[in-house]
Amino acid sequence: MAESEKGGTLAIERLPSSNEHLVDAYEPRTEEARTLDKRINLKLDFCVVLVLAIDFILCGIDKTNIGYVATTKDMVKDAHISQDDIADSVSILSVTFITLQPFSTAIGRRVGPKYWIACMMVAWGAVCMAHAAVKNRGTLIALRLLLGAFEAGFVPTSFYYMSTIYPKYSLGLRLGLFAGMYSIAGAFAGLIAYGIFQVQHSGVHNWQLLFLIEGALSVFMAVVTVLILPARLDSAWFLKPEEAAHAVARMEADVSGASHEHASPNGEITRRDVLDAVTDWKKLITVMFNVLATLPVSAFGYFMPLIVKGMGYSGVNASLMSVSPFVVGACGLFVFVYLSDRFKERSIVDQHHRPD
Repeated sequence: MAESEKGGTLAIERLPSSNEHLVDAYEPRTEEARTLDKRINLKLDFCVVLVLAIDFILCGIDKTNIGYVATTKDMVKDAHISQDDIADSVSILSVTFITLQPFSTAIGRRVGPKYWIACMMVAWGAVCMAHAAVKNRGTLIALRLLLGAFEAGFVPTSFYYMSTIYPKYSLGLRLGLFAGMYSIAGAFAGLIAYGIFQVQHSGVHNWQLLFLIEGALSVFMAVVTVLILPARLDSAWFLKPEEAAHAVARMEADVSGASHEHASPNGEITRRDVLDAVTDWKKLITVMFNVLATLPVSAFGYFMPLIVKGMGYSGVNASLMSVSPFVVGACGLFVFVYLSDRFKERSIVDQHHRPD
């Protein structure tokens, strides 16, 4: 089925799966549409995915930098805490990070993803910088709880935002590139920690400087995020009129209404949304798989520096030696998501799809 739209010719092609379930998905059927798609995707990649990827790197760094600080004895001595206090603070972050994710994501849909992402970044950046003033266990625990609360909605809000601007079989690769930034964050966190730990400053300890610099970077990127990310496709500053019209039309062809910033007129989460999320067995299995996949990644993110230190490396070298596993993990993820979009396959069950 094909229909002409302003800015190009679009089509919805029904793609059969092995269980004979039909899926509506946007497919360019003319050379003009393919050319427009390439131009639009390239601009979105540089103006949206790149910015969100940098934001996610900073999110991961601000969450896991305490693991690199723990490889030195300076924070323990200066802040009057113990190594157990640091371990406890790492674990307790999950309390607010997990429980507040649905609420934070709902706020993001309500006020608009780009504005909510920027607000979260300012908040968690400020909390990260406040770690430099820790003087006791209670303050550390409180700051970690606040950090978890402010970072809670970042990933799901970013996923939702990207799903409104990319058709489904262009989306998987971008989500994978974005998600892979957590691994890249682990690599960058090690390199940044290594560099900062070499700095000698009479007024500020190295571990305090680490929190101050990395928190300030998040606040700076919050401003960049507001300035660059578009609120809607039809008002994207980097798209020409014909590109904007085509971008909106292909999203309407892909999933009805996905081109708008809000799924409902007021951006509200409806009762139907909630019931669909908690009663669909496919979604519940996906959630379970996500939990199982996230646990080891989070553990490595927090404790890799300490694990490497336990293998005999010194504090600074422990930070540097923890870089390579994250880089390898990111490369593996990028290969999987590329193949997923290429073969239009989201699971290993269906073996009947072939690339066009």
